[in-house]
Amino acid sequence: MDVEDAESPIYDLIDLTMGLAERTQALIAEVLAELDLTHALANAVWRLGGARTPPSMRELAHDLRCDPSTVTFLADRLEQRGLVTRTVDPANRRVKILTLTDTGHLARRRLVEAMTMGSPLARLSPDDQRTLRTLLSKAMSDRP
Repeated sequence: MDVEDAESPIYDLIDLTMGLAERTQALIAEVLAELDLTHALANAVWRLGGARTPPSMRELAHDLRCDPSTVTFLADRLEQRGLVTRTVDPANRRVKILTLTDTGHLARRRLVEAMTMGSPLARLSPDDQRTLRTLLSKAMSDRP
């Protein structure tokens, strides 16, 4: 199989995935400017919210696939903007927990609205979204 064979399903999937990423980046550019966030800061805010318990800085580094020192840099910037607080984990005083502030939750809600409402994925039916989520989860799994 030729690596650049446009008929190859994997080539087409990668091309579509790259197109989706480009559209998503363009979609949130205005919101990032409005919130005064870089992509890296927005990614951290995205991962700090939701239904999960606030992560430690080390857990966030793992989620972001970056060095813990990078998370320290991000946390400093987010704290300066009033979006997060850093607290000591009562179970282990050496561990710092990052928590979104009320302003941070509002910023995250704005990010989520922009990405979910304007995303090309929003055009898919709920059943198609679930199917795609299952397939992408399987592709991104650490298990073979």
